[in-house]
Amino acid sequence: MPVISEKTRARWTPSEDETLVGVIRQHVESGSSLTAAFAAAAELLPGRSAAACGFRWNTELKNHYTLPVQPRRGRRQKRQEAAGNQASAPADSAALTKGLAKTPQLPAALSQLLDAVPKVQVLFANLAQELTSYRDRVKAVEKENKALRQRIAALEALGDAAAQADLETLYRMLQRARQMNLTTHAPEGAVVYERLDSERNTNIG
Repeated sequence: MPVISEKTRARWTPSEDETLVGVIRQHVESGSSLTAAFAAAAELLPGRSAAACGFRWNTELKNHYTLPVQPRRGRRQKRQEAAGNQASAPADSAALTKGLAKTPQLPAALSQLLDAVPKVQVLFANLAQELTSYRDRVKAVEKENKALRQRIAALEALGDAAAQADLETLYRMLQRARQMNLTTHAPEGAVVYERLDSERNTNIG
């Protein structure tokens, strides 16, 4: 079979694109790299080198086809990524050092907060004890007030009973005096007697 140069086959046909994509998918699914897929496709496409297959895939086909899995990175890609990581490592280290230099007070502030925690705990404990003491005092005062109200009510009831008893005694004495004619002024004694009798009837009612 005659060898067809890449200049003669400058344009890619849809059939070549399908062959290239199929080979790439097979290699990716089997865990192979894109470099190996390009080389295998070049063997199936007369006049297309592995470099031409890679260029076609990266510039035209990659944006139109989705691979089932991410392709394995080749040695060249790994070397490029390693070089990029080594180049960015000093910059990242410098940025980290600069950031730490800008915040030297953070450990000191954190240490002060940690030192203040026990003091705050003691303060809250003292406040809780004082609150409990105040509650106990309020309960004691309420209990004393209740006892005083009961005593006042008892004294009022006792006072009413004593006043009633005194009035009854005075009434009996006046009644006895009237019967024994001890009052010297009958009209005045009658008025006093009627007044006491009226008050007695009112209290009894």
